[in-house]
Amino acid sequence: MNTWEIIAQVFGILALAANVLSFHFRQYRQIVIVQILSSVFFTVHFILLYVSGRTDALTAGVLNGLSLFRNGLLLFTEKKRTPTGTALIAGFFSAAVIAIGILTWNSWLSVLFIISMVLVTVSMSVRKPNMLRLLMMIAAPFAFVYDILIGSIGGSINEAVSFVSVLIAFIRNRNR
Repeated sequence: MNTWEIIAQVFGILALAANVLSFHFRQYRQIVIVQILSSVFFTVHFILLYVSGRTDALTAGVLNGLSLFRNGLLLFTEKKRTPTGTALIAGFFSAAVIAIGILTWNSWLSVLFIISMVLVTVSMSVRKPNMLRLLMMIAAPFAFVYDILIGSIGGSINEAVSFVSVLIAFIRNRNR
């Protein structure tokens, strides 16, 4: 493992910590703010993996960067958004994920991450925290397989731990 990969894995672990923590907040706004922090760390993580020679990591790096804009827009428009506005944001960013995924395409592995990010995009536009958690659980296996196959240690652990964490939070908050 070269120096860039080691540094990348450190950012992956930081992203893991932020991501797992996010699902245990009760309010939508809190979840999104910590997800933004996680996206920053994951963007750096995957770009550094790409720099280290893992060419399939570019798709995840760029799409995590896009998620910063998506989550920021959702956060700052939370109180003003109508259901139609929310659907338009989710639709726009889902289309952007697909387009950017195609542009950064290196192999079929990109499809796994594109599917995951579309599901995450839809989940982040849902204002009910438990529905957000459910959609995140569906997205996790796609990203998990992608992370394993590109050699993202932090990402793989993140998806496994996040899945269990989201499941626990989903069950714990099911009646809210």
